[in-house]
Amino acid sequence: MAGAREMAVEFSGRDIPFGCETDVLAQFGRLNQETDRIRYGMLPALARMEATGALLEEGGQRSIQAWITHQWGTTPAEANNLATLARALYKQQLPLVEEAFQSKALSLGEACAIATSTEKATAEWTRVWEKGDEEFRAQRPSVEGFRARLEYGLIAYKKERPQVSVRQLRDATKWFVARLDPEKADRDYDETFEKRGAQFSPTFESGFLLRMWGPGADNELIQAALKAYTEPYGPDNAAIPKHQRVYDAMMRIFETALGHRECAKAPQALATLNITVPLKRFLGDVTAEPATTEDGVVIPDQMVARLTPNSWLRRFLTDAQGRTLLDVGRKQRCAPDPVRQAAGFKKPYCEWHQGCDMPRSWSQYDHIVPFSHGGATSAANMQILCATHNRLKHRLQTKMNRKIWEHHHTQNRQETGKDSGSGDGEGEPAPATAP
Repeated sequence: MAGAREMAVEFSGRDIPFGCETDVLAQFGRLNQETDRIRYGMLPALARMEATGALLEEGGQRSIQAWITHQWGTTPAEANNLATLARALYKQQLPLVEEAFQSKALSLGEACAIATSTEKATAEWTRVWEKGDEEFRAQRPSVEGFRARLEYGLIAYKKERPQVSVRQLRDATKWFVARLDPEKADRDYDETFEKRGAQFSPTFESGFLLRMWGPGADNELIQAALKAYTEPYGPDNAAIPKHQRVYDAMMRIFETALGHRECAKAPQALATLNITVPLKRFLGDVTAEPATTEDGVVIPDQMVARLTPNSWLRRFLTDAQGRTLLDVGRKQRCAPDPVRQAAGFKKPYCEWHQGCDMPRSWSQYDHIVPFSHGGATSAANMQILCATHNRLKHRLQTKMNRKIWEHHHTQNRQETGKDSGSGDGEGEPAPATAP
């Protein structure tokens, strides 16, 4: 191990030759993968010693979390995740995670995310299962069945989308749990709603503090309203930080409410919250897929029912795989709203091929085949990219086109014996874009 460490450190300390950055990053990833496999192999043994009491007698710590925190020098949160995975592996509760990790389809962090998410969801389902009557239990999976189905869904999700991150795995857990426990979203909403509150506290400097807490679904409404009233960055307010612009937006919302409280006809709503509701779910089938926002947040049925009378409904027709194809031609470069909604169907994050956690609502819609190269403004030719990766894609494409042009330019110069850029050569330079 010491020899391997010295080799890895020596490799990492070398100067990176020009053009080799991609290979070096890939090698770093493989080194980290091997380190993960070593730590993973220790976890079941630690859980076994915890169960027998040897961890306390010989290691001086009562729990795996405490031992890992002190011996490995990790944070308590990371130690808790590793301990949860260790106990699940020792009890053989996650066989698919074991198989996926050994086949290198999962990293250690992803295995921990699946273990902790599954354990938390299963613990809650255990309480629901114990309170249910015989009819309820006949229609719902058992505790072990719940755990197995959730694990299967998360492993399949990871294999289908290899670039998803730990955050996206945790978000996917909420979606799968909503399928296995259809009443969970409404149950969570009711519990959090009972604890809702807002508190104004005056400060000594003649100011005030505002604190609000409540259901996460209501937060989607608040964020949509704030987004509608928040001024974007511009020349006139470039120096104003985001938190101050949000404050200004809240004041505009309050002023608008006061100005229209006695209007016979309310003004048209400025805020927009896009919620996708499967038709079966809309018609009352609780076994269908749950309603979600464009960022993948599960919305409870009671909130959908409350918003529907004052909302605009748009119909989407999908194929058997749940994908909507909507082509409006290429007469316009900017995709209209129906095309953007269709292109982003069930894609709550930036679609960069190496993975990205930027939510869809903060991202941009990009032509896969550039519009300037004949790409259509259609759902099939649109992808969601955050601003960083949208610009990076353009830079990489420009860099590639420049290399192609330089290759043809050099080849043409060699064939003609003249500089084709001087204007008197026989050959013509290659176009600046790839064919």
